[in-house]
Amino acid sequence: MADHNSPNYKDLYLQAEKGRQQAEEREKQEAERRRQAEERNQHTSFTELLQHCHDLISRRLRVETPSRSTTGKIPPPTGKDYLTRLEHWTDCPEQLLRVYRSVCKYLQLEREQAPRLFSPLLELEGLSRRFARRPLSSEQDLE
Repeated sequence: MADHNSPNYKDLYLQAEKGRQQAEEREKQEAERRRQAEERNQHTSFTELLQHCHDLISRRLRVETPSRSTTGKIPPPTGKDYLTRLEHWTDCPEQLLRVYRSVCKYLQLEREQAPRLFSPLLELEGLSRRFARRPLSSEQDLE
């Protein structure tokens, strides 16, 4: 005759095992969150900086329609550098590629991890949010 007051050890074991698995999963998730937070807070390499700036800032910039942009007379650029004429820059891609390769060669030591000298991802995400608040509509927005 079975005692109805005695514990069912199989059920107790299964409950304990389920609790252990859930705790293990929570630990894994917490470790992953910590890893991601550390990654977002660490400085970036040159190539990471370029990629993040492209993804987070350049692609998200918006410009206001001309009818809602600054109007009126433009004040003289006193104390600022400014262009006096525009010319077609025929070898722009080649020059940019040379500069890029030169910077990469300077910063990236062969067979070693690229140095992390630039702003962390978290900082770039903050800039991205700031720039995404509203479209650019004046010179002041560019400052």
